[in-house]
Amino acid sequence: MNELFELYRRCFPFCVREESLVHELLDGGNVIGEYADGHLIGAAVTEKNNILLLCVDCAYRNRGIGSRLLAAAEHSVRDAGYTELTVGAGEHYIMPGIPAVHPVVEESLRPDAVYAGLEDHTAFFQKRGYTHRWDCNCFDMRAEFDSLPPVPTRDDGIAFRFASVQDLPAVCECVQSAHEPFVKYYRDPAIYGTENRRVLIAEHGSTVTGALMVCTETEGRGLGSVGCTAVHEDWQGRKIAADLVIRGTHALRDSGMERAYLGYTYTGLDILYGAAGYRICCYYMMGGKKLLSTSSASAASV
Repeated sequence: MNELFELYRRCFPFCVREESLVHELLDGGNVIGEYADGHLIGAAVTEKNNILLLCVDCAYRNRGIGSRLLAAAEHSVRDAGYTELTVGAGEHYIMPGIPAVHPVVEESLRPDAVYAGLEDHTAFFQKRGYTHRWDCNCFDMRAEFDSLPPVPTRDDGIAFRFASVQDLPAVCECVQSAHEPFVKYYRDPAIYGTENRRVLIAEHGSTVTGALMVCTETEGRGLGSVGCTAVHEDWQGRKIAADLVIRGTHALRDSGMERAYLGYTYTGLDILYGAAGYRICCYYMMGGKKLLSTSSASAASV
């Protein structure tokens, strides 16, 4: 399995993902491999009806290997009883979707700073019947600390501090009001004041009005991240979210991180995080395709 991980790293050097999690996902997936001279040169990894990974070593591309791997993955998923195949964000994911250099949906976005040398893989999948399943763009973002805006001052009684585990119930109540799917992450006591995970909160008196996760080196040396920004519905529209992001990113810099990163964001968040100095570094096509039944696929191939 180490050989598979090394193949993934060679093919997707820009991908930011915790190494132990990638190993766990690859170990638990259905792996279809291509070999040359006893070495793994290409692989497709599926989990249920989702492709976690599809890659071919650079020296072996344009030989039909990727097409064979994708066809085999589709066949395996179809035989398991699924009628649709997705690429990226299934129940779990390594990358949210198919890497792209440009926005997949035409719309106005904040200026980007796409990784140099990023390869666009969307055409490969589009030629084989895959379409983007969102009505907006999905992307990763990053920030360089030399372009951070200053920490804003406020005169409305809103104060900011890092939460302790005693704040967990109040934080979850706030997040429940803001965005219920985030609550499961904020319920974890391990993110309150551990070595590399903290929760920054905004409060007015004893009321928690907003929350933000601030993590250091959870996905790479010298790399920090913020995310799961949440503001109570009664306190929205007061720039609390923007202040949380700016302050959280300053905290990453002050803790010695080299840069900041945001994974799996989408249209609208480019404005929120863009105000704190973040720029889009990789777009994703959230690919999906309807699968023909086994009998239909056989008839189509005749």
